Amino acid sequence: MAEQAQITTTPDALALTGVLGFVSVVELEPLGVKWLREQAAAVCTIDLAAVSYSSSAGLVLLLAWLRIATQLGKTLHIKNMPADMAALASVGGLVELLPRS
Repeated sequence: MAEQAQITTTPDALALTGVLGFVSVVELEPLGVKWLREQAAAVCTIDLAAVSYSSSAGLVLLLAWLRIATQLGKTLHIKNMPADMAALASVGGLVELLPRS
C-alpha cells in the first residue's frame, strides 16, 4: 500500500488526510510538533475525518503529539477517529489516553 498523507492546518485544528502508515508517520510527526508549538490555544484539535486508513503507526503518531502537547501545557483533542484506528486503540488499551469525540 502506498503511504501518502497530508496535513492541513487552520487556526482551530490540524487535519490529517490519507494513509497513516510507517513511512507517512515519520514525515508527519515533526510537522505536527511544529504546529503544536505555534498554537496559542490551550486546546489543540486533531481532525482525522479524512484519514482513509491507519496502521498502528497512526496511533504512535497521536501518542507522540499527545506527549508534546502535555509538555507544552496543552490539551490535545482528537475528533473523527476512523473505526480501524479506534479498534486498534481499544485492543491496545489506549482509549483512555486519547481524548476524542
